[in-house]
Amino acid sequence: MNIQNLLDSIKNRNLSHSNYILFGEEEFFIDKIEASFLNHTIPQEEKVFNQKVLYGKETNVLSLITTLKSFPMIGSHQLIILKDADKMDKIHELEKYFQNPIVTSIFVICYKKKTIDKRKKWVKLFQKSGFLFESKKIYDYQISKLIQIDLNDKNLKIEKSAEALLVSHLGINLSKISNAITKLSRIVSDNIISVSDVQDHIGVHREYNNFELQNALGEKDTNKIISIMSYFSSNPNNFPLPPIIGALFSFFSKLLIIHSLNSVSDKAIAQKLNIHPYFLANYKKGCSNYSFDNCLRIVSVLKKYDLKFKGIQSNGSNDLLKGLIFDILFY
Repeated sequence: MNIQNLLDSIKNRNLSHSNYILFGEEEFFIDKIEASFLNHTIPQEEKVFNQKVLYGKETNVLSLITTLKSFPMIGSHQLIILKDADKMDKIHELEKYFQNPIVTSIFVICYKKKTIDKRKKWVKLFQKSGFLFESKKIYDYQISKLIQIDLNDKNLKIEKSAEALLVSHLGINLSKISNAITKLSRIVSDNIISVSDVQDHIGVHREYNNFELQNALGEKDTNKIISIMSYFSSNPNNFPLPPIIGALFSFFSKLLIIHSLNSVSDKAIAQKLNIHPYFLANYKKGCSNYSFDNCLRIVSVLKKYDLKFKGIQSNGSNDLLKGLIFDILFY
């Protein structure tokens, strides 16, 4: 079951299990699923009686099991959410409950940024009646599809150029992107987020941002590159180096892929890169200005500067940014 199916089943109160464990590196989805359980599982008028949120550090197993084995005061089900489950002492003793779980108790266990040892007896017993959801680390090629899930949940649409600008500005951070989308949802009037909406309300400068730097480098527009670099250097807190390196690494890696494809249609290239065809012209222009070997060299340069920023021979992010741009263009 993927996240959209799980969210739909929660929203429609069509749950196939009574017990759930949410775990993994990407906490955004754990938060989103947890919020969906809280919003949709128990009718509003019953929540005060049948909905409880507990914390691992503050809860002992025996009292938790007692709560789980109690029956709803009114209505058909109760919801118990255990947050920070990794901080609970003797959590393995939940095996006593999972030997004979109560179907009227919907139990959600949250392990943020943690893994689950499926060899443990209590986890094996859990799996007989429960559902494990792993929220895996996300990668740049997945971000567009995942943003769409959040947009669907808020009944919104977004222009592809606006989406690219949002990701370029905020990085692959779904929590920040979701918060930005929530902010924009209160502003846009036609339920469609445009580039100007992102520029006007999310703090993205119209001319100076990672997206524009990427395009300027692709076109080898030296004057524009210098202008953007100077603006970035004068505002280092707003333009930290890691997202810049990440955006450029993604761009030049995609150029390498295009160079390796022979006699392929634009549509096929866009699908291979997992980008909207709208942006393909920018990448093809980049390929005309940077050979395969040049792109390979630049990817290596980006890795080198990433290490420098993390403390190896670092002399300040401004100097590193200038050195990075110089090495991309002239080395």
